[in-house]
Amino acid sequence: MGTRYVGAGTLSEPVQILTIQETEPGRWQWVPSRKAWAQVEQTARTNLFSRVGVGARDAAVVLRRQPLTLHQALSWKGQHLFLTAITDRGRMHLDVKAALVDLVECQADPVEDGPHFPGVLTEKYIKHEQLEPLAVNTTAFVLVTPKVIDLEEGRLVEVAGVPYEVQTAHRLDRYKNEFEVVRKGDL
Repeated sequence: MGTRYVGAGTLSEPVQILTIQETEPGRWQWVPSRKAWAQVEQTARTNLFSRVGVGARDAAVVLRRQPLTLHQALSWKGQHLFLTAITDRGRMHLDVKAALVDLVECQADPVEDGPHFPGVLTEKYIKHEQLEPLAVNTTAFVLVTPKVIDLEEGRLVEVAGVPYEVQTAHRLDRYKNEFEVVRKGDL
């Protein structure tokens, strides 16, 4: 995306602008709100969409200027693009930075039938602890959610069918929440 000029034929990739909505009580989903034409380029960079987790593959997107915020997302060729930056390119276009991520189905407080929502799971670290005579494997991830989703520390969240404990919540970002989730198991 080195040049500032965008020719009419370069916006040739169809994308959908997605908005998070509660589609029925207790069920949040990314819902298509409109279609647009874009120029999408996967870059060799890593997009650090999470402040406490590992990044994902980066995509650079050019769109015609339109109402778009970091509360939204894009769908491109069946892939979810998590928006991380939007800047005005001038001459009626926007430059959008996004992370190509995989969505996972999540449920807060599965025992109490809490809300279902989409999230993005990214690695944090894996810790192996040798205790006498057993060994414990602690797996820690970062669960990134839309801002409307808030999880309580110390509670359970089910991610892709696997229960985790919410250990730490990071809520200062205006557009998303990040939760450090852990699972311990004996080896």
